[in-house]
Amino acid sequence: MSAATGRAPDLRELMDDPDVDLDRLERTYAHFRVVNAVLAGWRSLYRREIRPLLDRHRTTTLLDVGSGGGDVTRRLAGWARADGLSLQVTGVDPDPRAHDWAERAGEEPGVSFEQTDTTALVRHGRRFDVVVSNHLLHHLRDEEVLALLADSTRLAGSLVLHNDLERSTPARLAWGVLALPAARRSLLRHDGMVSIRRSFTREELDALVPDGWSVQRRVPSRLVLRHGAGEDVRAR
Repeated sequence: MSAATGRAPDLRELMDDPDVDLDRLERTYAHFRVVNAVLAGWRSLYRREIRPLLDRHRTTTLLDVGSGGGDVTRRLAGWARADGLSLQVTGVDPDPRAHDWAERAGEEPGVSFEQTDTTALVRHGRRFDVVVSNHLLHHLRDEEVLALLADSTRLAGSLVLHNDLERSTPARLAWGVLALPAARRSLLRHDGMVSIRRSFTREELDALVPDGWSVQRRVPSRLVLRHGAGEDVRAR
């Protein structure tokens, strides 16, 4: 399927099935540590967008929405700790399987996990300096994306970054080959192919989001939806 044929939000990832094999699901969470480290681009996002907001003496709070296995949550906290900066990262996911996996990885300074979602956080009046997500947008229908963005702006005091895939034929073909070794024992290849087909193009996401949000394209085949601190936010 090419990008020109439109996204396919009705397709379902196996990891979203409550009855999926738990061993294969947990192997997928384990693979995410490598996939996100290599392809998701969080190191550059941390350096450019998040680190300038941090301080040695004042604790900055960051919310990771849909944190899954928690690898990005832990990585952000670890980078800040290595830089001598004070950052408290909270990873939230409504899926009990993801929450259990993240908790079982053990305690780490500056990291906590909660089984909840943004709707509940807004309802309880929670606030964070920064809100981020990784590979969440493509799981959502258009109206759910808009609800997430509304929640994000209510929760974030400074900056929001939603980092996701961009749908393209080269991305689909490349993932089909790269993920072959993991195809039999995890959900990584199947769900990755579905994720790409469910993802937005830059033009689609740009047309959907409200005023005040910017859509940035990054390599390889990535989109960052941004709101808040700095000068990159677009006035539309």
